[in-house]
Amino acid sequence: MLTSTLLDMCEMTNLKPGKKITILGAGIAGLVAAYELERLGHEVEIIEGSSRVGGRVWTHRFGKDNDAPYAELGAMRIPSSHHHTLHYVEEMGLSDKLCKFMTVFEEQNAFINLEGQIFKMKDAPRIFQQRYQGIFTDTRYSEITRLFAAWLKTIVDTISPGDLREGLQNDLESHLMDELERLDLEPYFSEDKESIDLQSFIKQNPGFRARCSKALDMFFEDIVVETGKDLLQLQGGMQQIIDRLLESIKSPIQCNQKVVAVRVNPDFTEIDIIENGKRYTRKCDYVLCTIPFSVMRKMELAGFDERKLNSIQDTYYCPATKVAFHTQEAFWQKQGIKGGASFSGEGVRQTYYPSVKFTPDSGSVMLASYTIGDDADKMGMMSESQRHDYVKDVVGKVHPELQSENMVVEAASIAWGNYEWSAGGCAVHWEDEAANTSNYLEAARRQHQLLFAGEHCSRYPAWLQGSIESALEAVYDIVSDKRRDYINTNSVTQRQDASVLQAA
Repeated sequence: MLTSTLLDMCEMTNLKPGKKITILGAGIAGLVAAYELERLGHEVEIIEGSSRVGGRVWTHRFGKDNDAPYAELGAMRIPSSHHHTLHYVEEMGLSDKLCKFMTVFEEQNAFINLEGQIFKMKDAPRIFQQRYQGIFTDTRYSEITRLFAAWLKTIVDTISPGDLREGLQNDLESHLMDELERLDLEPYFSEDKESIDLQSFIKQNPGFRARCSKALDMFFEDIVVETGKDLLQLQGGMQQIIDRLLESIKSPIQCNQKVVAVRVNPDFTEIDIIENGKRYTRKCDYVLCTIPFSVMRKMELAGFDERKLNSIQDTYYCPATKVAFHTQEAFWQKQGIKGGASFSGEGVRQTYYPSVKFTPDSGSVMLASYTIGDDADKMGMMSESQRHDYVKDVVGKVHPELQSENMVVEAASIAWGNYEWSAGGCAVHWEDEAANTSNYLEAARRQHQLLFAGEHCSRYPAWLQGSIESALEAVYDIVSDKRRDYINTNSVTQRQDASVLQAA
Protein backbone atom coordinates (compact mmCIF):
# COMPACT_ATOMS: atom_id res chain seq x y z
CA MET A 1 0.00 0.00 0.00
CA LEU A 2 1.22 3.47 -0.84
CA THR A 3 0.81 4.67 2.76
CA SER A 4 3.25 1.98 3.92
CA THR A 5 5.74 3.08 1.28
CA LEU A 6 5.56 6.63 2.60
CA LEU A 7 6.24 5.50 6.13
CA ASP A 8 9.20 3.45 4.92
CA MET A 9 10.70 6.67 3.55
CA CYS A 10 10.86 8.35 6.96
CA GLU A 11 14.42 7.24 7.70
CA MET A 12 15.62 8.33 4.27
CA THR A 13 13.90 11.70 4.65
CA ASN A 14 15.45 12.35 8.06
CA LEU A 15 18.91 12.17 6.50
CA LYS A 16 18.39 15.30 4.41
CA PRO A 17 16.81 18.70 4.89
CA GLY A 18 13.07 18.99 4.63
CA LYS A 19 11.41 20.60 1.65
CA LYS A 20 8.89 23.40 1.81
CA ILE A 21 5.62 22.78 0.03
CA THR A 22 2.72 25.11 -0.65
CA ILE A 23 -0.58 23.25 -0.99
CA LEU A 24 -3.40 24.88 -2.93
CA GLY A 25 -6.77 23.73 -1.63
CA ALA A 26 -7.90 22.50 1.79
CA GLY A 27 -10.08 19.61 0.66
CA ILE A 28 -9.29 16.06 1.67
CA ALA A 29 -6.50 15.73 -0.93
CA GLY A 30 -4.70 18.79 0.40
CA LEU A 31 -5.19 17.82 4.04
CA VAL A 32 -3.99 14.23 3.57
CA ALA A 33 -0.94 15.50 1.69
CA ALA A 34 -0.16 18.00 4.44
CA TYR A 35 -0.60 15.34 7.12
CA GLU A 36 1.82 12.94 5.43
CA LEU A 37 4.39 15.57 4.44
CA GLU A 38 4.56 16.83 8.02
CA ARG A 39 5.09 13.32 9.32
CA LEU A 40 7.95 12.94 6.85
CA GLY A 41 9.65 16.06 8.20
CA HIS A 42 8.69 18.64 5.58
CA GLU A 43 7.34 22.16 6.03
CA VAL A 44 3.88 22.82 4.64
CA GLU A 45 1.50 25.73 4.23
CA ILE A 46 -2.05 25.40 2.91
CA ILE A 47 -3.84 28.10 0.92
CA GLU A 48 -7.63 27.89 0.57
CA GLY A 49 -9.74 30.23 -1.55
CA SER A 50 -13.02 29.81 0.33
CA SER A 51 -13.86 30.58 3.94
CA ARG A 52 -14.14 26.90 4.92
CA VAL A 53 -12.04 23.75 4.77
CA GLY A 54 -13.17 20.35 3.58
CA GLY A 55 -13.82 20.96 -0.11
CA ARG A 56 -16.56 18.63 -1.29
CA VAL A 57 -16.82 16.95 2.08
CA TRP A 58 -19.61 18.99 3.65
CA THR A 59 -21.76 17.75 6.51
CA HIS A 60 -24.59 20.23 7.14
CA ARG A 61 -25.96 20.14 10.69
CA PHE A 62 -29.46 21.39 11.40
CA GLY A 63 -28.49 22.79 14.78
CA LYS A 64 -25.42 23.80 16.75
CA ASP A 65 -25.01 20.63 18.80
CA ASN A 66 -22.73 17.85 17.59
CA ASP A 67 -25.64 15.40 17.82
CA ALA A 68 -28.01 17.59 15.77
CA PRO A 69 -29.56 15.93 12.70
CA TYR A 70 -27.34 16.27 9.66
CA ALA A 71 -27.23 15.74 5.91
CA GLU A 72 -24.27 15.15 3.65
CA LEU A 73 -24.20 17.87 1.01
CA GLY A 74 -21.00 16.34 -0.35
CA ALA A 75 -19.36 12.93 0.04
CA MET A 76 -21.69 10.56 1.87
CA ARG A 77 -20.50 6.95 1.41
CA ILE A 78 -17.39 4.78 1.30
CA PRO A 79 -17.21 1.56 -0.71
CA SER A 80 -15.68 -1.18 1.43
CA SER A 81 -13.06 -1.75 -1.28
CA HIS A 82 -11.69 1.80 -0.95
CA HIS A 83 -8.81 0.90 1.32
CA HIS A 84 -7.04 4.27 1.24
CA THR A 85 -10.15 6.01 2.56
CA LEU A 86 -10.69 3.38 5.23
CA HIS A 87 -7.02 3.66 6.23
CA TYR A 88 -7.53 7.32 7.14
CA VAL A 89 -10.81 6.57 8.88
CA GLU A 90 -8.80 4.21 11.10
CA GLU A 91 -5.81 6.57 11.30
CA MET A 92 -8.10 9.34 12.56
CA GLY A 93 -9.66 7.08 15.20
CA LEU A 94 -13.06 6.88 13.53
CA SER A 95 -13.38 3.16 12.80
CA ASP A 96 -15.99 2.75 15.52
CA LYS A 97 -18.21 5.24 13.65
CA LEU A 98 -18.34 3.15 10.47
CA CYS A 99 -21.73 1.66 9.70
CA LYS A 100 -23.67 0.42 6.71
CA PHE A 101 -24.97 2.89 4.14
CA MET A 102 -28.22 1.69 2.62
CA THR A 103 -28.30 2.75 -1.00
CA VAL A 104 -30.86 2.98 -3.78
CA PHE A 105 -32.78 -0.25 -4.58
CA GLU A 106 -31.83 -1.81 -1.22
CA GLU A 107 -35.06 -0.87 0.58
CA GLN A 108 -37.98 -2.74 -0.98
CA ASN A 109 -40.49 -0.47 0.77
CA ALA A 110 -39.08 2.62 -0.92
CA PHE A 111 -40.94 4.11 -3.85
CA ILE A 112 -40.60 4.47 -7.60
CA ASN A 113 -42.39 7.24 -9.47
CA LEU A 114 -42.79 6.35 -13.15
CA GLU A 115 -44.50 9.19 -14.98
CA GLY A 116 -46.86 9.84 -12.08
CA GLN A 117 -47.57 6.23 -11.15
CA ILE A 118 -46.18 5.68 -7.66
CA PHE A 119 -45.52 2.20 -6.29
CA LYS A 120 -43.20 0.39 -3.92
CA MET A 121 -40.07 -1.26 -5.29
CA LYS A 122 -41.31 -4.68 -4.26
CA ASP A 123 -44.27 -4.19 -6.60
CA ALA A 124 -42.08 -3.14 -9.53
CA PRO A 125 -42.27 -6.36 -11.61
CA ARG A 126 -46.07 -6.13 -11.81
CA ILE A 127 -46.06 -2.40 -12.60
CA PHE A 128 -43.29 -2.68 -15.18
CA GLN A 129 -45.53 -4.73 -17.43
CA GLN A 130 -48.05 -1.89 -17.48
CA ARG A 131 -45.57 0.98 -17.85
CA TYR A 132 -42.98 -0.39 -20.26
CA GLN A 133 -45.30 -1.35 -23.07
CA GLY A 134 -42.55 -1.06 -25.67
CA ILE A 135 -40.51 -3.70 -23.87
CA PHE A 136 -43.23 -6.09 -22.72
CA THR A 137 -45.23 -6.21 -25.93
CA ASP A 138 -42.20 -7.32 -27.93
CA THR A 139 -42.85 -11.06 -27.99
CA ARG A 140 -39.57 -11.80 -29.76
CA TYR A 141 -37.99 -11.92 -26.31
CA SER A 142 -38.63 -14.11 -23.28
CA GLU A 143 -40.45 -12.76 -20.26
CA ILE A 144 -37.31 -12.86 -18.14
CA THR A 145 -35.39 -10.86 -20.76
CA ARG A 146 -38.10 -8.22 -20.83
CA LEU A 147 -38.25 -8.01 -17.04
CA PHE A 148 -34.47 -7.71 -16.77
CA ALA A 149 -34.45 -4.94 -19.41
CA ALA A 150 -37.16 -3.10 -17.46
CA TRP A 151 -35.08 -3.26 -14.28
CA LEU A 152 -31.97 -2.17 -16.12
CA LYS A 153 -33.81 0.80 -17.61
CA THR A 154 -35.21 1.81 -14.20
CA ILE A 155 -31.81 1.64 -12.51
CA VAL A 156 -30.13 3.73 -15.21
CA ASP A 157 -33.05 6.21 -15.24
CA THR A 158 -32.72 6.64 -11.47
CA ILE A 159 -29.00 7.34 -11.34
CA SER A 160 -27.79 8.64 -14.69
CA PRO A 161 -28.11 12.00 -16.47
CA GLY A 162 -30.50 12.45 -19.38
CA ASP A 163 -28.11 11.75 -22.24
CA LEU A 164 -27.18 8.34 -20.82
CA ARG A 165 -30.82 7.50 -20.19
CA GLU A 166 -31.50 8.15 -23.85
CA GLY A 167 -28.39 6.20 -24.81
CA LEU A 168 -29.61 3.07 -23.02
CA GLN A 169 -33.04 3.36 -24.62
CA ASN A 170 -31.46 3.60 -28.06
CA ASP A 171 -29.14 0.67 -27.34
CA LEU A 172 -32.04 -1.47 -26.12
CA GLU A 173 -34.07 -0.75 -29.22
CA SER A 174 -31.20 -1.38 -31.61
CA HIS A 175 -29.33 -4.41 -30.24
CA LEU A 176 -29.11 -4.85 -26.45
CA MET A 177 -32.36 -6.80 -26.17
CA ASP A 178 -30.84 -9.40 -28.50
CA GLU A 179 -27.73 -9.50 -26.31
CA LEU A 180 -29.83 -10.00 -23.15
CA GLU A 181 -31.84 -12.76 -24.80
CA ARG A 182 -28.63 -14.63 -25.53
CA LEU A 183 -27.54 -14.58 -21.87
CA ASP A 184 -28.68 -16.68 -18.92
CA LEU A 185 -30.33 -14.03 -16.74
CA GLU A 186 -31.97 -16.31 -14.18
CA PRO A 187 -29.03 -16.27 -11.69
CA TYR A 188 -29.22 -12.48 -11.41
CA PHE A 189 -32.81 -12.32 -10.15
CA SER A 190 -33.82 -12.63 -6.51
CA GLU A 191 -35.99 -15.63 -5.69
CA ASP A 192 -39.17 -13.55 -5.79
CA LYS A 193 -38.06 -11.74 -8.99
CA GLU A 194 -38.48 -8.44 -7.12
CA SER A 195 -34.92 -7.25 -7.80
CA ILE A 196 -31.81 -7.99 -9.85
CA ASP A 197 -28.16 -8.25 -8.89
CA LEU A 198 -26.77 -5.75 -11.37
CA GLN A 199 -23.28 -5.83 -9.81
CA SER A 200 -22.82 -9.54 -10.49
CA PHE A 201 -24.34 -9.26 -13.95
CA ILE A 202 -22.03 -6.44 -15.04
CA LYS A 203 -18.92 -8.10 -13.61
CA GLN A 204 -19.66 -11.51 -15.11
CA ASN A 205 -20.77 -10.33 -18.54
CA PRO A 206 -18.15 -7.95 -19.95
CA GLY A 207 -19.45 -8.71 -23.43
CA PHE A 208 -22.70 -6.95 -22.59
CA ARG A 209 -20.88 -3.77 -21.61
CA ALA A 210 -18.81 -3.98 -24.76
CA ARG A 211 -22.03 -3.81 -26.79
CA CYS A 212 -23.13 -0.59 -25.05
CA SER A 213 -22.14 2.89 -26.14
CA LYS A 214 -18.74 3.82 -24.72
CA ALA A 215 -20.19 6.46 -22.40
CA LEU A 216 -22.79 4.05 -21.02
CA ASP A 217 -20.19 1.33 -20.66
CA MET A 218 -18.01 3.63 -18.55
CA PHE A 219 -20.99 4.82 -16.52
CA PHE A 220 -21.80 1.25 -15.55
CA GLU A 221 -18.68 1.42 -13.35
CA ASP A 222 -20.40 4.12 -11.30
CA ILE A 223 -23.74 2.32 -11.27
CA VAL A 224 -22.16 -0.88 -9.97
CA VAL A 225 -20.55 0.99 -7.08
CA GLU A 226 -23.54 3.22 -6.26
CA THR A 227 -25.97 0.30 -6.09
CA GLY A 228 -23.60 -1.99 -4.20
CA LYS A 229 -24.58 -3.45 -0.86
CA ASP A 230 -21.13 -2.96 0.68
CA LEU A 231 -21.22 0.82 1.11
CA LEU A 232 -20.27 2.39 4.44
CA GLN A 233 -20.83 5.75 6.13
CA LEU A 234 -19.61 7.55 9.23
CA GLN A 235 -22.23 7.91 11.92
CA GLY A 236 -22.01 11.55 12.91
CA GLY A 237 -21.03 12.76 9.46
CA MET A 238 -18.16 12.58 6.99
CA GLN A 239 -16.95 15.97 8.20
CA GLN A 240 -15.35 14.10 11.10
CA ILE A 241 -12.53 12.97 8.82
CA ILE A 242 -11.80 16.60 7.95
CA ASP A 243 -12.00 17.71 11.59
CA ARG A 244 -9.62 14.97 12.76
CA LEU A 245 -7.13 15.75 9.99
CA LEU A 246 -7.22 19.41 11.01
CA GLU A 247 -6.47 18.45 14.60
CA SER A 248 -3.51 16.38 13.41
CA ILE A 249 -1.95 19.03 11.14
CA LYS A 250 0.30 21.74 12.55
CA SER A 251 0.70 23.59 9.27
CA PRO A 252 -1.02 26.96 8.88
CA ILE A 253 -4.18 26.99 6.78
CA GLN A 254 -4.92 30.37 5.26
CA CYS A 255 -8.50 30.73 4.06
CA ASN A 256 -10.04 33.45 1.88
CA GLN A 257 -6.99 33.51 -0.38
CA LYS A 258 -8.10 33.16 -3.98
CA VAL A 259 -5.42 31.95 -6.41
CA VAL A 260 -5.79 33.84 -9.69
CA ALA A 261 -2.54 33.03 -11.51
CA VAL A 262 0.02 30.22 -11.65
CA ARG A 263 3.35 30.62 -13.47
CA VAL A 264 5.61 27.58 -13.84
CA ASN A 265 9.38 27.90 -14.03
CA PRO A 266 11.96 25.09 -14.11
CA ASP A 267 13.05 25.65 -10.49
CA PHE A 268 10.09 27.33 -8.83
CA THR A 269 6.42 28.24 -9.22
CA GLU A 270 4.85 31.64 -8.78
CA ILE A 271 1.26 32.05 -7.63
CA ASP A 272 -0.78 35.22 -7.49
CA ILE A 273 -3.33 35.50 -4.69
CA ILE A 274 -6.18 37.90 -4.01
CA GLU A 275 -6.51 38.61 -0.29
CA ASN A 276 -8.69 41.41 1.08
CA GLY A 277 -8.95 42.88 -2.40
CA LYS A 278 -5.19 43.09 -2.95
CA ARG A 279 -3.08 40.95 -5.26
CA TYR A 280 0.10 39.35 -3.97
CA THR A 281 2.74 37.13 -5.54
CA ARG A 282 4.32 34.14 -3.83
CA LYS A 283 7.42 32.44 -5.16
CA CYS A 284 7.39 28.79 -4.10
CA ASP A 285 9.72 25.83 -4.48
CA TYR A 286 7.19 23.00 -4.51
CA VAL A 287 3.49 23.58 -5.10
CA LEU A 288 0.86 20.85 -4.84
CA CYS A 289 -2.31 22.02 -6.57
CA THR A 290 -5.50 20.21 -5.52
CA ILE A 291 -7.79 22.84 -7.06
CA PRO A 292 -10.29 21.33 -9.53
CA PHE A 293 -9.40 21.95 -13.17
CA SER A 294 -12.87 23.46 -13.63
CA VAL A 295 -11.67 26.30 -11.37
CA MET A 296 -8.05 26.30 -12.45
CA ARG A 297 -8.87 26.95 -16.11
CA LYS A 298 -10.29 30.33 -15.12
CA MET A 299 -6.85 31.40 -13.82
CA GLU A 300 -3.96 33.03 -15.64
CA LEU A 301 -1.65 30.12 -16.47
CA ALA A 302 1.90 30.43 -17.81
CA GLY A 303 4.76 28.01 -18.37
CA PHE A 304 2.51 24.96 -18.84
CA ASP A 305 3.08 22.69 -21.82
CA GLU A 306 0.31 22.30 -24.38
CA ARG A 307 -0.73 18.82 -23.32
CA LYS A 308 -1.21 19.99 -19.76
CA LEU A 309 -3.22 23.02 -20.81
CA ASN A 310 -5.45 20.78 -22.91
CA SER A 311 -6.01 18.51 -19.94
CA ILE A 312 -6.96 21.46 -17.73
CA GLN A 313 -9.33 22.81 -20.35
CA ASP A 314 -10.93 19.52 -21.42
CA THR A 315 -11.48 17.60 -18.16
CA TYR A 316 -15.24 17.42 -17.82
CA TYR A 317 -16.97 18.12 -14.51
CA CYS A 318 -20.49 16.85 -13.99
CA PRO A 319 -22.86 19.22 -12.15
CA ALA A 320 -24.58 17.87 -9.06
CA THR A 321 -27.18 19.20 -6.65
CA LYS A 322 -28.34 18.09 -3.25
CA VAL A 323 -31.38 19.29 -1.31
CA ALA A 324 -31.94 18.20 2.30
CA PHE A 325 -35.01 18.65 4.49
CA HIS A 326 -34.97 18.73 8.28
CA THR A 327 -38.32 17.19 9.17
CA GLN A 328 -40.32 17.10 12.38
CA GLU A 329 -40.36 13.32 12.29
CA ALA A 330 -39.19 10.34 10.24
CA PHE A 331 -42.67 9.80 8.76
CA TRP A 332 -41.33 7.39 6.13
CA GLN A 333 -40.63 4.83 8.85
CA LYS A 334 -44.39 4.31 9.23
CA GLN A 335 -44.33 2.98 5.67
CA GLY A 336 -41.61 0.47 6.52
CA ILE A 337 -38.73 2.52 5.06
CA LYS A 338 -35.60 2.18 7.19
CA GLY A 339 -33.06 3.65 4.77
CA GLY A 340 -32.11 3.40 1.14
CA ALA A 341 -33.66 5.65 -1.46
CA SER A 342 -36.75 6.24 -3.55
CA PHE A 343 -36.83 7.24 -7.20
CA SER A 344 -38.97 10.37 -6.92
CA GLY A 345 -38.95 11.07 -10.65
CA GLU A 346 -39.08 14.30 -12.63
CA GLY A 347 -36.04 16.52 -12.02
CA VAL A 348 -35.54 15.32 -8.44
CA ARG A 349 -34.40 11.77 -9.17
CA GLN A 350 -33.08 10.13 -5.96
CA THR A 351 -34.49 10.70 -2.45
CA TYR A 352 -32.41 9.17 0.36
CA TYR A 353 -33.55 8.26 3.86
CA PRO A 354 -31.16 8.13 6.83
CA SER A 355 -30.13 4.71 8.05
CA VAL A 356 -28.62 6.26 11.20
CA LYS A 357 -30.66 7.40 14.18
CA PHE A 358 -30.89 10.94 15.50
CA THR A 359 -31.86 11.98 19.02
CA PRO A 360 -35.63 11.49 19.54
CA ASP A 361 -36.54 15.16 20.08
CA SER A 362 -34.52 16.58 17.19
CA GLY A 363 -36.61 15.32 14.28
CA SER A 364 -35.00 13.70 11.27
CA VAL A 365 -33.45 14.51 7.90
CA MET A 366 -34.08 13.28 4.38
CA LEU A 367 -31.81 13.97 1.43
CA ALA A 368 -34.86 14.88 -0.59
CA SER A 369 -33.04 15.24 -3.91
CA TYR A 370 -29.72 14.12 -5.32
CA THR A 371 -29.21 14.84 -9.03
CA ILE A 372 -26.40 14.95 -11.54
CA GLY A 373 -26.07 16.14 -15.13
CA ASP A 374 -28.87 18.00 -16.87
CA ASP A 375 -31.25 17.62 -13.91
CA ALA A 376 -28.65 19.26 -11.65
CA ASP A 377 -28.14 22.06 -14.18
CA LYS A 378 -31.85 22.89 -14.17
CA MET A 379 -32.00 22.93 -10.40
CA GLY A 380 -28.80 24.95 -10.21
CA MET A 381 -30.41 27.75 -12.20
CA MET A 382 -33.13 28.13 -9.56
CA SER A 383 -32.79 30.35 -6.52
CA GLU A 384 -32.35 28.45 -3.29
CA SER A 385 -35.95 29.03 -2.21
CA GLN A 386 -37.27 28.03 -5.65
CA ARG A 387 -35.16 24.89 -5.54
CA HIS A 388 -36.50 23.92 -2.12
CA ASP A 389 -40.12 24.56 -3.14
CA TYR A 390 -39.68 22.57 -6.34
CA VAL A 391 -38.23 19.57 -4.52
CA LYS A 392 -40.90 19.73 -1.83
CA ASP A 393 -43.59 19.72 -4.50
CA VAL A 394 -42.13 16.80 -6.47
CA VAL A 395 -41.23 14.62 -3.48
CA GLY A 396 -44.58 15.57 -1.93
CA LYS A 397 -46.27 13.51 -4.65
CA VAL A 398 -44.48 10.45 -3.26
CA HIS A 399 -44.69 11.58 0.37
CA PRO A 400 -47.76 13.82 0.90
CA GLU A 401 -46.67 14.20 4.53
CA LEU A 402 -44.15 16.82 3.36
CA GLN A 403 -47.04 19.14 2.56
CA SER A 404 -48.28 19.04 6.16
CA GLU A 405 -47.92 22.31 8.00
CA ASN A 406 -44.52 22.66 9.69
CA MET A 407 -43.37 19.18 8.64
CA VAL A 408 -40.33 20.70 6.93
CA VAL A 409 -38.53 22.58 9.67
CA GLU A 410 -35.59 23.76 7.58
CA ALA A 411 -33.97 23.11 4.23
CA ALA A 412 -30.39 23.22 2.95
CA SER A 413 -29.00 22.71 -0.51
CA ILE A 414 -26.01 23.15 -2.75
CA ALA A 415 -25.61 23.31 -6.51
CA TRP A 416 -22.01 22.17 -6.93
CA GLY A 417 -21.95 23.23 -10.56
CA ASN A 418 -22.44 26.84 -9.48
CA TYR A 419 -20.21 26.68 -6.42
CA GLU A 420 -17.26 29.01 -7.00
CA TRP A 421 -14.65 26.70 -5.50
CA SER A 422 -15.54 23.54 -7.41
CA ALA A 423 -17.52 24.58 -10.52
CA GLY A 424 -18.85 21.03 -10.72
CA GLY A 425 -19.77 18.04 -8.61
CA CYS A 426 -16.89 15.85 -9.78
CA ALA A 427 -14.77 14.95 -12.76
CA VAL A 428 -16.22 12.13 -14.84
CA HIS A 429 -14.74 9.77 -17.39
CA TRP A 430 -17.91 8.87 -19.26
CA GLU A 431 -19.18 12.19 -20.58
CA ASP A 432 -16.93 12.52 -23.61
CA GLU A 433 -16.06 9.46 -25.64
CA ALA A 434 -12.78 11.09 -26.66
CA ALA A 435 -10.01 9.57 -24.56
CA ASN A 436 -8.62 13.01 -23.72
CA THR A 437 -11.12 13.72 -20.94
CA SER A 438 -10.60 10.34 -19.26
CA ASN A 439 -6.82 10.54 -19.05
CA TYR A 440 -6.30 10.96 -15.34
CA LEU A 441 -2.60 10.25 -15.76
CA GLU A 442 -2.29 13.37 -17.87
CA ALA A 443 -4.25 15.33 -15.28
CA ALA A 444 -1.81 14.18 -12.59
CA ARG A 445 1.35 14.80 -14.64
CA ARG A 446 3.58 17.41 -12.98
CA GLN A 447 4.94 20.61 -14.47
CA HIS A 448 8.46 20.97 -13.04
CA GLN A 449 7.96 21.78 -9.33
CA LEU A 450 4.17 22.06 -9.66
CA LEU A 451 2.35 18.82 -8.82
CA PHE A 452 -1.33 17.92 -8.93
CA ALA A 453 -3.76 15.88 -6.85
CA GLY A 454 -7.52 15.49 -6.48
CA GLU A 455 -10.19 13.10 -7.63
CA HIS A 456 -9.71 14.35 -11.20
CA CYS A 457 -6.14 12.99 -11.11
CA SER A 458 -7.14 9.46 -10.18
CA ARG A 459 -8.71 6.19 -11.24
CA TYR A 460 -11.56 6.96 -8.83
CA PRO A 461 -13.20 10.21 -9.91
CA ALA A 462 -16.01 11.42 -7.63
CA TRP A 463 -14.73 9.40 -4.64
CA LEU A 464 -12.62 10.24 -1.60
CA GLN A 465 -10.47 7.28 -2.57
CA GLY A 466 -9.38 9.11 -5.72
CA SER A 467 -8.51 12.31 -3.89
CA ILE A 468 -6.51 10.44 -1.26
CA GLU A 469 -4.68 8.13 -3.65
CA SER A 470 -3.60 11.00 -5.91
CA ALA A 471 -2.45 12.99 -2.86
CA LEU A 472 -0.28 10.08 -1.71
CA GLU A 473 1.20 9.72 -5.19
CA ALA A 474 2.09 13.43 -5.18
CA VAL A 475 3.62 13.17 -1.71
CA TYR A 476 5.76 10.27 -2.87
CA ASP A 477 6.92 12.28 -5.89
CA ILE A 478 7.84 15.28 -3.74
CA VAL A 479 9.65 13.29 -1.07
CA SER A 480 11.58 11.16 -3.56
CA ASP A 481 12.49 14.10 -5.82
CA LYS A 482 16.28 14.32 -5.63
CA ARG A 483 16.82 16.82 -8.41
CA ARG A 484 17.01 19.76 -6.03
CA ASP A 485 16.53 20.20 -2.30
CA TYR A 486 16.14 23.78 -1.24
CA ILE A 487 16.47 25.91 1.86
CA ASN A 488 13.13 27.62 1.41
CA THR A 489 12.38 31.16 2.37
CA ASN A 490 8.90 31.72 0.94
CA SER A 491 7.40 35.13 1.51
CA VAL A 492 4.47 37.07 0.14
CA THR A 493 6.55 39.47 -1.92
CA GLN A 494 9.87 37.80 -2.62
CA ARG A 495 12.13 34.82 -2.04
CA GLN A 496 15.81 34.89 -1.41
CA ASP A 497 18.03 32.90 -3.76
CA ALA A 498 17.91 29.23 -2.80
CA SER A 499 21.07 27.34 -1.91
CA VAL A 500 21.44 24.01 -3.64
CA LEU A 501 22.01 21.38 -0.97
CA GLN A 502 21.78 18.27 -3.04
CA ALA A 503 21.83 17.64 -6.80
CA ALA A 504 20.47 14.71 -8.69
